Amino acid sequence: MSEAPIEVPQTKEGWYVLHDCYVVDWPRWRACPAGNDIIEEARAWLDRAQETEHGDSALFSIVGQKADLMFLHYRESVGALDQVELSFRRLRLHDYLKPGYSFLSVIELGLYEATAMARRQLAQRGLNPTSPDWETIYQTELAKHTELLKDRLFRKIPGHSHICFYPMSKRRGETKNWYALTGDERRAFMRSHGTVGSKYRDQVVQVVTGAIGLDDWEWGVSLHADDPMVFKKLVTEMRYDPASAWYAEFGPFFVGVRHKPEEINELLA
Repeated sequence: MSEAPIEVPQTKEGWYVLHDCYVVDWPRWRACPAGNDIIEEARAWLDRAQETEHGDSALFSIVGQKADLMFLHYRESVGALDQVELSFRRLRLHDYLKPGYSFLSVIELGLYEATAMARRQLAQRGLNPTSPDWETIYQTELAKHTELLKDRLFRKIPGHSHICFYPMSKRRGETKNWYALTGDERRAFMRSHGTVGSKYRDQVVQVVTGAIGLDDWEWGVSLHADDPMVFKKLVTEMRYDPASAWYAEFGPFFVGVRHKPEEINELLA
């Protein structure tokens, strides 16, 4: 590990994201006399949630005992996420659910390569960080490289049939500390990490969200694919990459199947 000054990585942020998981109280739900009306109310709510111009919403059924339902929301602010969450809690269906898991984050794209490219271009022009106009010119060059990222920052939820979501953090141990690495060292690790992911780009869409200061883990990773076997293949290969093998800590994994609003009846039948 180098003794050079630590470079805090720059990022670009998009939609705020809430992964909201619930467990159905099945004995109470089966005894509910107004089940059909409650389901119709929930279906109408999800229809409205998906019609927003500033984000998106989707419903997934989670496989396994960690949760039964996961609502995934993209919104323009934490306040907007709070409103959609509160509107769901007002539904009668919420009375028959128990909290399962939640994760608050924001779509994030690291600018490791973009910042390095901008710095190289300024260096080629004879400019360095001590130059009077360096910061202004640097931000102008950086903006050119980040303009094309908007479609990834403010996107719709990928429409694939399966999701794999998990939170993660970077290790801060005595011998392996991600945050003590220099910018160039972290950049090299992430370049290698990205190479692994690019092999699967035709099979899976990865949405990385930042959660430092927002939730208990530092990032969330949502993988969207039509074949869930891709999740196993991709995550396995990633585990052997040094960025994960040396520096990554992983939380619980949630794998689910996407459902349209009108299919909520099938989930609760």
